[in-house]
Amino acid sequence: MLPWEGIKVAVELYFPHDQLGSKNPDFDLAADYMELTAFFDDQARSFTKDLINASEIGAENDYSDVNEEMINREEIVSGAVKRMEKRRHALGDSWPFVLDENGDMLSFTGQDLSCGQTAYVLSLVLSHLRSVSEILSGSAVYPTEQETANLRKYFQYFATAALAAEVRGQAWSFGYPRPDGTSFHTKLKQIWNVFNDGVIQTAPGAPNRPKDDQIDIFAARLHCDGLPGFLLAAAQVATGEKWKDKSIRGHPLVFHKRWFSQQPVTDMICYHIIPFARSDDDFRDDCRVLGNVLHRIRVPRRVAEAEELYRQGLAIEAFDQLTAAADWIRAYATRRAVAA
Repeated sequence: MLPWEGIKVAVELYFPHDQLGSKNPDFDLAADYMELTAFFDDQARSFTKDLINASEIGAENDYSDVNEEMINREEIVSGAVKRMEKRRHALGDSWPFVLDENGDMLSFTGQDLSCGQTAYVLSLVLSHLRSVSEILSGSAVYPTEQETANLRKYFQYFATAALAAEVRGQAWSFGYPRPDGTSFHTKLKQIWNVFNDGVIQTAPGAPNRPKDDQIDIFAARLHCDGLPGFLLAAAQVATGEKWKDKSIRGHPLVFHKRWFSQQPVTDMICYHIIPFARSDDDFRDDCRVLGNVLHRIRVPRRVAEAEELYRQGLAIEAFDQLTAAADWIRAYATRRAVAA
């Protein structure tokens, strides 16, 4: 018997009261709580009253008076609804949820997941691993270590597709371990044979066993003349707690000096790709620190665009692996009926 088979009970998620029962509640976290509740609900829905009910537990000593408590709960609900409405507007069909007209009920509609919707759910789950969030922690639906490793691998492939759509060009999954099993030097030569810009040669003192030298994805929109000066993006994919410490902004100069005797003349645009949802103010600073950022409110729509480009013949490495991710998410959803 599988661990989620047997007597059926509701999935119990942790309500992050410390981050929501305050004067500055995290509305994205509240929206995530509603989405995860709907995803695991046996009727695939959640209600804003769930936020109010959950916030009441353990809140008796956190407020100076009843009026303050009521204002905070109303603020959490209205803030969560606004964030979900913004997600719907930004993502369109790639957001696998529907919020009713009154903003009272959220329904999960991704029973037949598209690539974009799969990217969203996968990002949502990655956003709530123990190192980042406590919502899934301790629940019967928490991913195993192997599943967590697979989720990170799948997100790398979704990120590759998203960057391909961002530049509307070919993309390679360069991060270690690579989907085609190639070595660092073999993959680098493979990519730069397409670019025809620069001469590859390892500089003295460069790392002897490089994995990916901090770059997880390359994507390029080449010109028909085969000459340099094209749109070239390099991305770091970060899914852990310290994602903001992994900026590659400024690293292309080091990368070129390490691995080329004749350095490419085409400049790299640096991207940071993450599965997290960010507040508007935080996101502005993210871009200030990291360069261009693709996050959960951008990646799924770009993945949906990549799907169409892939059908048209654009080469996007590991795109054929995305169906495995969709299969995993579908199986994961069945854990909404868990063992007692």
